[in-house]
Amino acid sequence: MAKHYQDYSDQYEVFSEFGELDDASIVKFIVSALALDKVSNHTLRGNAMGSFQANIGMWHILARQGQIPRAKLNQSFQETIAGFAKVSNSTQLVDVSCASLRAVFRGVTGNNTVTQDEVIELLAGPHQSDPEGRRIHEEMAKGIRGVMDGQRLVSLDTLLALEDGLKDASKYSKDSLRPFMAELREFQMPRPIFSSSERSEWAAGIYNNRHTDLEMQTDLGKTLKGSPTAAQVEEARGQLAPFLRDTLVGLNYAYYEPPGSQLLRADPLFVRSHDFAGETVEGVEGLWHAPQLFGAGIAAGGGAHLVGSLADLPYALSGAEQDFIVPENVQALIWRETVPGLLTSAILPRWWNVSRKELHAIALYQRAGEELLLASETNEELRRKLLGILSSRMPARQASWLDQELASGNAQDALAQVTPADVFYLSVDFRHRFPDDNASWGPSGQELARLIQEDPEELSWARLSRDFGVPHPILMRSDAPELINLKPFPAFAGYSSRLMAESWDSNNLYWARLADEMGLPPAMLNRVVPELTREMVGKIFATDFEDWPALLRAMRETGKEFREGKIAGGGATRAAAGQVPNN
Repeated sequence: MAKHYQDYSDQYEVFSEFGELDDASIVKFIVSALALDKVSNHTLRGNAMGSFQANIGMWHILARQGQIPRAKLNQSFQETIAGFAKVSNSTQLVDVSCASLRAVFRGVTGNNTVTQDEVIELLAGPHQSDPEGRRIHEEMAKGIRGVMDGQRLVSLDTLLALEDGLKDASKYSKDSLRPFMAELREFQMPRPIFSSSERSEWAAGIYNNRHTDLEMQTDLGKTLKGSPTAAQVEEARGQLAPFLRDTLVGLNYAYYEPPGSQLLRADPLFVRSHDFAGETVEGVEGLWHAPQLFGAGIAAGGGAHLVGSLADLPYALSGAEQDFIVPENVQALIWRETVPGLLTSAILPRWWNVSRKELHAIALYQRAGEELLLASETNEELRRKLLGILSSRMPARQASWLDQELASGNAQDALAQVTPADVFYLSVDFRHRFPDDNASWGPSGQELARLIQEDPEELSWARLSRDFGVPHPILMRSDAPELINLKPFPAFAGYSSRLMAESWDSNNLYWARLADEMGLPPAMLNRVVPELTREMVGKIFATDFEDWPALLRAMRETGKEFREGKIAGGGATRAAAGQVPNN
């Protein structure tokens, strides 16, 4: 791993997230990646890298959602990447990619049968037993289908039927496969508005439509004219490779679709244009690293597209999408790197396995922290304890200001400047440091203590951290959602602003509290968290680069509007759930 860290470091996050993957899995992955790098044909290499990473991406999703049993993770992963190291032509790639896809979902279902509907249903989330959970699950599946349809991607059922029907020349039947062959030619490229010379002049070094051009030229009926030989049937099967790559990659894109996405819904070439082999941009390096957006605003360059791997895909898609979010204010300085991180923290975690008791506990932790601060107005000893805890999360100036406000009897006003994460961790640490100080707790703290005593495993820190945390791909080199108690990083630009977003875990805690107080079922978080986060982003108004409280102001304003039913999904969502607010 160390030897090839420079090339594949962004791919290693799956190994840090799932400790069940042993050394053999790591070695097999690196061997496969090295073999794919050595494929001389650019088109074949791009298709192979895309299919390889797309299947690993779906494995990653299913493993994170707990649908692949942890005892089978290692075996399932090795079966997913098996065969790619030996790919030398398109026909082999199609066979290996299909076998890999079946291995991914065999780890969940236990059988080799794969259909597009089943794939989408599984990616949408684990099976839900309650009606509201099933309704939200269907909404998520519908969203994935919408992206696949919007991108005009060939159905997985069609590709698997053709792959199976063309596998044995002696059993080949053109009549039975003709409808499937026709589907490959249903998609047509938009009529070009620039000539080849104009593209070369105005988009030199970034325009290359070879992948889509080859798809447009594919005509299996022509290849299999008359009585085809075994070699011709095999060649025809190989022509499925680019279509299969696009569909597999599209499923990953669809799963991580940012809330209110425009690119994935309006640009039918966005998935097809993903460049895995560096064909569209001259001089690009690090093709196994996180993808970069190229071509934005350059019409002659074929439009915006990602170049690189599928690593950090949620962040890349959110970064491409953020320019479509119209800010409500004239300026919003905390923007370029922080916003994609906030959106990623809203779309990567899922809340299918969260119980109502967990959701209520998250709200109680926050309310209990607020009650402690209010009580410290008249209790100097308690105030010293609380500030000792908060000093590790707050800058010294803010901690000093809070001390003065509490001592002056302005605790209620001061709470507006304290983040949900601050009061949450305040409760957590106070319970840990002062387990015998029961007198300081208010009603919420006492209720929380009773809940934890009744079910310590369900409300354990490990479970709450997993279910309500955010991913830390830069800070921890892992996409595993986790709650980490640290003060927010400052926002400047580039790397540091990503750290700021990863250290800002107030959003999901606050949205969960809103859901509990409004009586929403936990599964509803899968819908409202992305929507509220997008609304919040549009409200960010920072006066300078150090004005991180702008995030807090935008979040609270969004929450207020959601409570009042001013944001689509607020009152309507509560009514649909048949719930009333908790007092």
